[in-house]
Amino acid sequence: EYHKLHDLNKKKASVLIVGAGFIGVEWATEIEYFFPEVKLTIIDALPRCLGPLPDSAADYCSEYMSAVGIKEFYDCKYDAKSSEFWKKIEL
Repeated sequence: EYHKLHDLNKKKASVLIVGAGFIGVEWATEIEYFFPEVKLTIIDALPRCLGPLPDSAADYCSEYMSAVGIKEFYDCKYDAKSSEFWKKIEL
């Protein structure tokens, strides 16, 4: 994974993370920290990140991701074949 992410970083590529639960948020913030040239977008079908965790945790993570340039889209289901989906998430 490191070498693939390193290559994506050199290319300033865009990466979509599907799922904004604990693992998705951790993955997004780790990639942003270690590979700052990667353009990140995270989506989730739920109305916010970190589903079952307290609102304060979700708010904190969302504020952090926004501050470091990770684009977030919620109430959004992954639909690779839909042009409207890609337009909605700005990719």
